[in-house]
Amino acid sequence: MDYVAVVLTALAVIIVLIVAAIVALFLGLRRLWRNTKPDQTVARGLIVALGVGIIASCYVGLKIHERNFVLARVPAPLDVAEIEYRQEELWGVGFMPGDNETGLVVYRLTDESAEWARSKGNQLPQSLLGEQQAWAQTPVADKDDEWGFDETYDPATGRTRDRYPPDISGFLGKYGFDIVIEDALQSEVNKVIQSPGSFYSYGSGGSVTIVDPANGKVYFAYAG
Repeated sequence: MDYVAVVLTALAVIIVLIVAAIVALFLGLRRLWRNTKPDQTVARGLIVALGVGIIASCYVGLKIHERNFVLARVPAPLDVAEIEYRQEELWGVGFMPGDNETGLVVYRLTDESAEWARSKGNQLPQSLLGEQQAWAQTPVADKDDEWGFDETYDPATGRTRDRYPPDISGFLGKYGFDIVIEDALQSEVNKVIQSPGSFYSYGSGGSVTIVDPANGKVYFAYAG
C-alpha cells in the first residue's frame, strides 16, 4: 500500500466517522425536536441552527484537512502562495489491490520562497528537507522508464524501444490510467523537465516532485 493509498484510506475512515457522527447528531436533534411544541419557534430555530452549524463545521474541517494534505507534498521550507492547477483521478476506492490513481498538481511559491530557492543555486537540494540524495538535476534522463517509451516492432530484430525525451503525459499514462491536461500545461512541464536549472525527486506511490526555482513553481505528479 503506497503513501497516496494510505492517505486515502485514512480519509475514508474519517468520512465514515463523520457520517456516523452526523447520523448520531440527527437522531439527537430529532429527539430534541420532538420534545418541543410547535409554538416553541425559538427553541426549534436553535435546534436547526445547531444542526446546520455542526454539519458546516465538519465540511470545513474536512476541506482544511484535504488542503493541508495537498500542501504537505511541497518540500519544506518552500512556502506556497497558491495552488495554480490540480487534477487528480482515482480508479477504485484507493486502498484495494489493483486500484489506480493519477494526478498532477502545480504550486506557485511565494515571491520570498522563490527568491530563496533561486539564491541556493545548485545547492538547493541540500537545503530541502527530506532525502537529499534522492534529488537530481534536470534534464531528466531520457533512458528513465518512469517517463514512458515509444514501442516499435522490427521484423528483423524483434520488438525494440525507441527512447524519446521525457514527457509528462508519458509519466501520467505509463500504467494506462492517464488524465487529460491542457497542451499549454504539458508544454510548460515538459520544458522544465527537459531543460537544466530544476530539480526532481521520485517518491512513494509512483510520484515525482519537481522544483522549478526560475519560475517559482513546484510540480507534483503521480501515477500508481
